[in-house]
Parts: sequence; C-alpha cells; structure tokens
Amino acid sequence: MATPSVTPSRPQTELVVALRACAGALGLVFLYSCGYNLFLLAPSVYLLQIYDRVLSSRSADTLLMLTMIIAIAVVVGAMLDIVRRAALSRIGSWLDHRLRPMVLTASFEYAARADAGTATECYRDLATLRQFLDSPASSLFFDVPWAPVFLLLLFLVHPLLGAIGLLSALALLLFAFLTELATQQPLARANFALSRSYMRFASVLKNIEVIRAMGMQYGAALLVYRDAEMARRAQDIAMHRTEIILGFSKSIRTLAQILMMGCATWLVLASNSSPGIIFVASLLLGRGLAPIEGAIGAWRSLTFARNAFNRLNRMLVAVASERDARTVPQPEPNGLVLDNVGYIQPFANRQILTGITLRLAPGECVALIGPSGSGKSTLGRIIAGVVQATSGCALLGGVDISALRLCGGSHHVGYLPQDVELFGGAIKDVIGRLDGGDPAKAIDAAKLVGLHEAIMRLPKGYETDIGEGGSLLLRAQRQQLGLARAAYGNPSLIVLDDPNSSLDYDGERMLYRAIERMKSRGMTVVIITHRMGILPATNKIAIMRNGTVAAFGDSEQIYETYLQPPPRTGT
Repeated sequence: MATPSVTPSRPQTELVVALRACAGALGLVFLYSCGYNLFLLAPSVYLLQIYDRVLSSRSADTLLMLTMIIAIAVVVGAMLDIVRRAALSRIGSWLDHRLRPMVLTASFEYAARADAGTATECYRDLATLRQFLDSPASSLFFDVPWAPVFLLLLFLVHPLLGAIGLLSALALLLFAFLTELATQQPLARANFALSRSYMRFASVLKNIEVIRAMGMQYGAALLVYRDAEMARRAQDIAMHRTEIILGFSKSIRTLAQILMMGCATWLVLASNSSPGIIFVASLLLGRGLAPIEGAIGAWRSLTFARNAFNRLNRMLVAVASERDARTVPQPEPNGLVLDNVGYIQPFANRQILTGITLRLAPGECVALIGPSGSGKSTLGRIIAGVVQATSGCALLGGVDISALRLCGGSHHVGYLPQDVELFGGAIKDVIGRLDGGDPAKAIDAAKLVGLHEAIMRLPKGYETDIGEGGSLLLRAQRQQLGLARAAYGNPSLIVLDDPNSSLDYDGERMLYRAIERMKSRGMTVVIITHRMGILPATNKIAIMRNGTVAAFGDSEQIYETYLQPPPRTGT
C-alpha cells in the first residue's frame, strides 16, 4: 500500500503567531466599527423622522427630543471611532514591543548569512506595520464590509436607487483594481532603488576618510543621488497614476450622487413618496461609497504594509528554517575537529574550500598561513561559527560550532576579525561583549592579553568612553581591545584573523605572551596570519593553497620543511 506524500508545512513565524494573538483585540475593533457604522445611519433616520413626524405634526417637542436622541447617537458613534483608533494604536505598540527583539536577532542572523541590505529593510518593515496600524487607513478598512449594508438599505428604499448604488460601487472597485495594477511595478522599483541608496550612503559614511583623502566625494554622492532620483521618479509615477485614477473615481462618485438625487426626486414626483427619501438616498449612497473611495486613497498604505509583512515574514522563515530548536549539549574538553569541511560561495557558486580536515587538542595553537585567496579567512569564519560549512562539519567538543552559536553558546567561542569593529561606549562594555555581566570578567580578559595596566592609566579606567566604533582609538589599540573581547569569559576556542597586522614589535611580543596565557588555560587558538613573527607561539602550522590544506603538522617540522629560507650560496 502506497504511503501518501505529505507536503511539509511552512514554518509558523513569530510574526504570524503574534498577529493571531491579536485576533481577539481585532475582533473587538470590528465590534467597535459595527457600532460606529450603525450610528452613521442616525442622520438618515433623523431626516426621515423630520419629514414623516415633525413636519406633519408641527410639534416642536418632537423635534427637540428627536434632535437630542440623534445628537447622542452621533456623539456615541464618534467615541466608538476614537476608541477603535486607540485600540489599533495599542495593537501596533504591542506588536512592536513583542516582535522588536526577535526581529533584531533575525536581522543580525540574516545579514550574516545572506544580505545586510535586505536585513536592514526588513527591520524597517516592523516600523512600517506599526505606522499602518496607527494611521487612519487601518480603521478605514474595517468600514469597507459595511458598504454592502448601506447599499442593501438603498435597495430597500427602492430597487432603482439600489441599482445605482451598486453600479457606482462596482465602478469604484474597478478603479481600486486599476490602482493596484498601475502602481505595483513603480512602487517595487522605488523600494529597490531606495534600499540601494540607503546601503550606498551607509557604505560611504563608513569609508568617508578614504573617500575624502582621494577626492571621491562628488562621485560617491553622485552614486547615492542617482539611486535616490530613481526611487523618486518611480514614486512620482506611482503617485501621478494614483492621482489620475482617484480623480476619475471622485468624478464617478459625484455623478452617482447627482443621479441618485435626480432619480429619488423622480420617484417622489411619480409615486408620491416621502420627500425625505431624496436626502436619505443621498446619505446612504455617500456612506456606502465612502469606505470604498477611501480604500482607493489608502491603497498605497495597504500595499506598503502588505509588502512589509511579506518581506519580514520571508526573512523570519529563512532564519527559522535553519535554527535548531533542540537543546545542544555543552562542549566536551576535547578540542577542535574539522571533518572534510567544504564551502561554496553563495550566488557565485564558486568552490572556496575543499576537504579541510584537521584536529587540535585543548591548549594547542595552530597558524593558518598561505597566499592571499587561499581560503584562510573563510575557514576562520567557519571555525568561529560566523558562516556554516557547505559540506563537512566544524566541531568544538563534539558539538557543531554553528549550532552551538544558534543555541546561545557563543560564549564558548572568541573571534577577532580582520576589520575590528567595537561596540559599546565604555571599555568594560566593549570587552564584556555588551552582556552587562560581571566587570571582573572584563578585567580578567584585559589582564590575559596584557592591557590591564594601560587601561588603568586612563583617567576613567574601564569606564573610559572609546567613541562610536572605537573612533577615539588608534588601529593597534582597537585590535588589542578586540583581542581582549575575544578572550572574555575564557572561551574554549579563539579565532584570530591577522591579529598582528597593526602591531609594532612591543605589541607583537604582548600578543605572543597573551597567546601563551590562553594556551595555559586550555583554550584552543587558531591564528590566521601573513607574518611569520607569531609562529613561535604556535604548536602546529597548516599551509593552505587553493582552498585545501597542502601541509599540516608540528610547527618546527612544517617550518623546517616548507618555510625555512634556502641557504645563501657564496659568490
């Protein structure tokens, strides 16, 4: 008997879960909208009662009581409108409060795996969703289901009036559909160009010193400006098309209003109906068409919100699909193992690493050396858990390093990249990885790398502010602080990518002593370097060429066999 195939269900993201949790609150908003729209009938009832009761009885008391009742109904309807807008705003605030931390985390994860620009845009999408819920457009869409009710009341007044209202509503819906078709592509182009403009602007600011030094300000500004202009032109196209369609829809509504009043007047003359139906029919038509016409005007906001939801949900699905929800065991103290590690560069489909296999015991230090482009830094990022190997695995204590990081085990790994970026104003926060933990750990890490005395000579010691990204420090000082951050909390594994590139002789000696201390504490140290001065601190050396390990062994053996300069021959 054949087993039926089961289609795997799409992961349910936190965004969808949060929106489902709002179902009760949104249902309450719908009830408020029902009351609000029912009270919108008050002016129509008022006019009918004036013609049928007040004018026939000529009673001032009836007019006074009727006016008071209708006035109360109008006030209550206005209060319901205020309450539902406040409720939608509270829902938006609650969603933002609940989703912001996980969206931040997912954005960081997505930026590391795929595209930083898309991650930035998705993070802004959460604000877009909240702004939509705060705007009048969101409450307007709760009124749209009531348009058929008002049109049905027109049919009850007279079938001819109902037919006019129905045709008018269908015409406005057609214009709403045309608005979607006419603006979809321009808005997509505008979003893409605007996102690219923001990305380039951020890149220019990050490299402003180089740009100013080489007189590239005008060219850099021109690149950012071109993308911004492309976005503006696409937005203008979408706006102009919306304005044209909205103008036609307003004309249709005005003509429908005139036709409605004319036909109602003809019915009064032909069938001796109450003159009140002229005004009642006009009011009911206005109430029936207003939500539809408003929806056309707010369609752009709805489109932005819908696109923001789709982008944000796709990012959360992409991140959640690779996140292991199981509890990962703590690493055993048996060092680092690389088992047949391979890596293919995304999008370019280019093989960067092939069949990397090596083993390091706790307390050992290996140097990855080789020519530029041999894959050293990529292998270092895999060992640090920044990226995941395409094939094979990198294990720390028998646990996959990327899974360890995803499950909150990043404190087992320290990483010093080539381009050191420091976060946090005070030195203690920079070294302490922004965890707000015990300052004693930051002091211990500074002592481990030999920075404690230099920090204590500063006026505020560990409370000294280093500026945004360490802007008040020299490059060598940033590198030393980055080394202390990598050693924070005595991690089992430390990956140092070109740690001595900016160090002088004294700095390199301090780095050598720091590595010896790390080894004495049982840390496994991986060094990626082009400079041979740090090799005496290593136990093993791996020579990389063309994405593979060409040689691996004890440092003395590898140095004598492959790195020893040839003896000079006499002249």
